[in-house]
Amino acid sequence: MDTFSFSRDFGRTSVVPPEVVVREDEGDTVARAMREAAAAGRDATVRGAGRSTNTQTLSPGVVIDNYRPEAIPRFVGDDHRVEVPSGITWLELEKWLNRHGRSNPVLPSYLDITVGGNLSIGGFGLASCRSGIQSDQVHEIELVDGTGRSLRCSDRENSELFRYALGGLGQVGFIKKVVLRTVPYRPVTRAARIEHTGLGDLTEFMMHGVQEPWVSSFFGMYDRAAWYSHVSLTDDAPAPADPAQEFLVPDYMLFSHGETAKHLHHLLEEDSHANMWVDHVFDEEGFKLFTKRVEGMLDAYPLSETLVALYFLVIRRPESATPFVLAPVVDAPVQYLIGIFTAAGTDDSRGISETKRVLRELLEACAEAKGRPYLYGTHDFDTELLERIYGAPALRRLRELREEHALTHFATRAFGDVRPS
Repeated sequence: MDTFSFSRDFGRTSVVPPEVVVREDEGDTVARAMREAAAAGRDATVRGAGRSTNTQTLSPGVVIDNYRPEAIPRFVGDDHRVEVPSGITWLELEKWLNRHGRSNPVLPSYLDITVGGNLSIGGFGLASCRSGIQSDQVHEIELVDGTGRSLRCSDRENSELFRYALGGLGQVGFIKKVVLRTVPYRPVTRAARIEHTGLGDLTEFMMHGVQEPWVSSFFGMYDRAAWYSHVSLTDDAPAPADPAQEFLVPDYMLFSHGETAKHLHHLLEEDSHANMWVDHVFDEEGFKLFTKRVEGMLDAYPLSETLVALYFLVIRRPESATPFVLAPVVDAPVQYLIGIFTAAGTDDSRGISETKRVLRELLEACAEAKGRPYLYGTHDFDTELLERIYGAPALRRLRELREEHALTHFATRAFGDVRPS
């Protein structure tokens, strides 16, 4: 198999050629590859759609190719749960569910990423303001460890592995299959675009307007041209103050995916830019502190030239939500996400290095504000920062679990190739 396409990720800032690429199939290929790599002390990792931005899914050893958009889901149980191979994309899963009258409770705006890859970093989406993170929708996973064993993990069985796996970016094994809950499909959705005067106005709307019971999904955006929010509304929602803001959308999530893919096509599909994207999650106080810091950087180099967009979500998790150990969530009833999307030409070495410097400053600011980062992003961790964000006891237990399950050479780049002490 040609390994060149597995040498780079969406970040496009580094090249890490793998020794071998193993394609997942219906048999025991993945289990055998993980067992052999662990026995030989060879680095290994899993790659789905390759949307990480800091070489998290690259390896100089073995890369397991998990991308399977053609995979077939199936319903299990009597409550419309769906079992899916982790390499299927959210786009193909959502289209399959829609044909069967169902839908995913929480989806990102861009859907051509794999279910397993997204859940391995926790997963957020437009409906997080009502239904929590995507990992909150998971009933059960099948996890393959470094010995090649397949383990069923849930809140009831192998619960510690379950809590580390969802949000842990492969640190306790390869997520092979997932059982998800689903909700009834809405073929047509009421939606509205709301213009804002700036960050303060958008923040006010996030703190209050999005909390209204008739708002069923939300994302906010600053795209260098305007500050605005997109919301979807329940069927019984009152009309917006300006009726011209509202419109009806068939297949709202597929529409949102199409708009995102069109808007970001040059970054998503072309090789001309290095993408340095990060997302951070906070409670209300931390969010206000952090966004004030970001706002003060917008007009200064390098963000004055490399910022593509700021992206905002509101997260309200169920009261009974699983306490995932490494997921980008904090201990607050309502949480707030800001995504900082930057890009520079691949030949713009100064723009890349200066943007990485600013993102490192913001990672430290995230820790100061008691927030958490999304692990797919362009983060420059060190051991001290990891302990501030996740706590030394959680990291010590992670190291023990990796040793117990023969995973010390698996997914070593999750924290930017930094290993907690």
